[in-house]
Amino acid sequence: MTARLRFLVMPATDCDDTRRDMMITFYKTDAARRLYYYCISDRQWHLFAPYSFTVSWGVALTQGREKTFAFETEEEKQQKLKQVISERVGAGYKVLYTYFRRSEYGSLQEALRYPQLSEAG
Repeated sequence: MTARLRFLVMPATDCDDTRRDMMITFYKTDAARRLYYYCISDRQWHLFAPYSFTVSWGVALTQGREKTFAFETEEEKQQKLKQVISERVGAGYKVLYTYFRRSEYGSLQEALRYPQLSEAG
């Protein structure tokens, strides 16, 4: 008996567009001087959507919580990234580290330099 494996393959037209490496790490301290981290990265592909990014947060980057956002379009992804950045900056986080492999994230780099704080809702 032979086992057959099936793999989900992203369409060739989307592969290059989704092959981007970006990481932004934020930090903040509270009144008790505890250090908190918040990291945004798109190093992993999502199985069911062509565009995605992952956020992780906690007192240690390796022991915190994690959430993945998935999108059908690059525009939706960029909009959510800007929203997340604004929310973190509005919550008192500062940028610790950024890495952008290619120049696709020019607008995010600008958002990090001049963040627009979101209004509390």
